[in-house]
Amino acid sequence: MHDALHLEPGTLVAGFLIEGPLASGGFGTVYRAWRDGRRFALKLLPLEDPRSDREMDALRRQRHPNVVGFQGWGLWPDEAPRYQVLALEYVEGRTLLAWADEENPSALELVHQVLLPFVLLLADVHDSGVVHRDVKETNILVRQKDGQPVLVDFGAACHEGAKRLTPRLPPGTPEYRSPEQLRLAREWTGEPLPVSPRDDLWALGVTLYWLLTRTMPFGDRHGALTQAILHQTPPAPQVLNPRVPPALGDVCMRMLEKNPEARYPDARALAQALSEAWSHADRAWNHPLLARPAPEPAPPAAAPERRSRLTWALTMGLALVLFSLTPRYEWSELPPPQQAGSRQEMAAARMTGEVVRDAEPRTSPRKNTDMKTSPKVRTVTRAALLAGAACMAPGCATMKFNPPPPPTECPPGAAATHERFRFMSPDVYRYTNTIEFVRQQRRREEPITVEEGAIKVVTLGSWGDLPDSTTLVGRLYFTREKIYGRFTEAHLDDGEVVPICMELKPEGGGSTGIRLPKGSTPHRASVSNNQGVRLMKRFEYLNWD
Repeated sequence: MHDALHLEPGTLVAGFLIEGPLASGGFGTVYRAWRDGRRFALKLLPLEDPRSDREMDALRRQRHPNVVGFQGWGLWPDEAPRYQVLALEYVEGRTLLAWADEENPSALELVHQVLLPFVLLLADVHDSGVVHRDVKETNILVRQKDGQPVLVDFGAACHEGAKRLTPRLPPGTPEYRSPEQLRLAREWTGEPLPVSPRDDLWALGVTLYWLLTRTMPFGDRHGALTQAILHQTPPAPQVLNPRVPPALGDVCMRMLEKNPEARYPDARALAQALSEAWSHADRAWNHPLLARPAPEPAPPAAAPERRSRLTWALTMGLALVLFSLTPRYEWSELPPPQQAGSRQEMAAARMTGEVVRDAEPRTSPRKNTDMKTSPKVRTVTRAALLAGAACMAPGCATMKFNPPPPPTECPPGAAATHERFRFMSPDVYRYTNTIEFVRQQRRREEPITVEEGAIKVVTLGSWGDLPDSTTLVGRLYFTREKIYGRFTEAHLDDGEVVPICMELKPEGGGSTGIRLPKGSTPHRASVSNNQGVRLMKRFEYLNWD
């Protein structure tokens, strides 16, 4: 632990103009800074701290766009330097902690938008030979631009071959340490303890438990934390919070098994389990995870003149819309967070970033934010007023759509099925085929009503060796702009069920997903009975139209 550094706004550090602090703590001090018209997160570490080199090495190994980008490094001051300066991508967004509190996501939103993409990102980090060692909700940012999770703060990270700096307990946050870390520390013989990607997965299990229940599974460091981690099994999340889908709660509990061999062996196995859980999701997955109290109804007003009623309605409409634009801090009646503040090794700001070096420009989107935001605020306010006025019409309601399903791996065995039925053989060579939602019960041009969730369709015409009228089973996902469909099983006439990997697409189009027609709801739409499906090597988005 070293003394926190305090730099005033306007200070010039290694060519960067300091705007203000972002975070400070045991792993360094982070500032928001400008250089060459771009915003950065600037991390300063004392030169005598050997973690600075290790953090740089860990970050330089990363190429995933959802890992904070390393932009460069330097020394400061120029004369007799005392600090190593890491220039990191500035990630505009909220910590997962703030996002969960303010958005109150459903289980479906949590898994699709954050959890599953983050697990796949973690798999990529582990593939690079790096273990983060401080995975928690304050070190995961939800990027404002696209809602994707971003992993930050590699101050505790370690990679294969790196020199161990803490021979007994590794750095990190006590509430998130795995049982095997604590057991090995108790049996310590003087050799540095091994690091394992499973430590990150355990910490993610603790994070997920908190997101589902707003309770730390083993308490905090002010209690008998070590004994709880080693010997106590917490109640299942669905027991503490009935809004948690049991399948998701079961995944969380397996992540927190005391025996490492009983947990998921790696991040990709965890991703597969999450995919399996949400592939069988019902409508309960669409409910917000926290049961927040409803606002008290306003007292009935006396019947004023028509103009007065309209003026009051517009004023209140604007007030409600503007209120919805501000952070919401209502809590559920679930147990409150246990010493949430004490679990932060770094005091994370609402918008934060992290630090890096020597890497080529990243493909992840960046957004330079102007400090003068009042015109934008005025625009948003005006739009909010217009939206509020428009919603005075009878029957107008805000409809909440789910995010698109995240990219994920195909079911095991799908590639073998594609080869077995010769979808890509030279004499067939077809990526796509036509399907019908309802078999020949309507004329081709007539629409049919479909609902979000599990779906069965039939193929129209043979496809390689796959016969006509084969049933494909999958799920539909409704977003604000598109309906996505992912098909994972084909049911053959003889009763055999084989894995497949196919995405819904427009008939004759190349993109995945079909446009959501006007007049649709978040769960129901009227679409053409005939659509297409496309073979996939991985479930992801294509936009070729």
